[in-house]
Amino acid sequence: MNYDDELLHRCADGVATPDELSALATLMRDDCELRGRYLDLMNLDTALTAAADVRMDHESAPAATSRKFWLRPFTAAAAGLIIGVSTVSVVWAYAAPRQTRMQELPLVDASFETGSRIESNGVPDLPGRWTADPHEIVESHGKVIPHEGTHMLRFLAASSAGDHSGSKWSGADLYQVVELPGNGTRTVKIRAWFNADTASQARFHIAAVAGDGNGIGARELWAQRDIESASLAFGRSTTFVDRNPATWEVGNLTLQVPPQARVLVIGITSHRMPDAAVQKWFPAQFLDSVSVSISEEVQQ
Repeated sequence: MNYDDELLHRCADGVATPDELSALATLMRDDCELRGRYLDLMNLDTALTAAADVRMDHESAPAATSRKFWLRPFTAAAAGLIIGVSTVSVVWAYAAPRQTRMQELPLVDASFETGSRIESNGVPDLPGRWTADPHEIVESHGKVIPHEGTHMLRFLAASSAGDHSGSKWSGADLYQVVELPGNGTRTVKIRAWFNADTASQARFHIAAVAGDGNGIGARELWAQRDIESASLAFGRSTTFVDRNPATWEVGNLTLQVPPQARVLVIGITSHRMPDAAVQKWFPAQFLDSVSVSISEEVQQ
């Protein structure tokens, strides 16, 4: 029997000292497995009910089993850990388990299968549609076939005004705005699949900025995404794609948003190939299978 188990059993036997109860609480703070064993043993409602049964049996039948007798002191010790003076701040939360609730957020044409028209006018003002720099929806390109379904998006240029030498635009962008459900601190996970048929390694990134949806529009929120006072959360991740057009690489971005966050602007970018001629800055770079999920811990 290890030290942790010994503490649990001393608690169960009702012989643990205050210092041992405090030590057990400290161990459980950092050991979820030990917390689980503790909760399995001391389910408070069950233990209190059993203790009452033990008292009744004891009054009417002195020869009660040892199995029943150990429940009574254990119940007292369990109650001491839950509502006692020395350990209440550490252990009380363990008696109220939390559950993670996760859901997929609806994206419009997440895999580019429906043929929805994608406008080329920067960040959309409203949720529920893609906007993008010059692009096309294709079924295949050389050895590149969709990651799933029958269609994928191909990036064509960084600006609808035309790419040119000295242009400040370094990437072709795709945007969608989504509404965020939930009321607490939540974790948003964005996933997208990338591919390229290029002579050198292609580079993509996923970015997202969260706002409260009040007063500031999605375009303005995106424009001020790096300004801490303007956005509630902002993150970006980079994905490099190999030179094998037969394989897709996945890009992921995880972003924690605060309770007041109600809207999320997602931007996906394909960077132009720096060693290519202007007319070939985007030889063949592709996107498919975008997904967004959100999770939140809720009290049981």
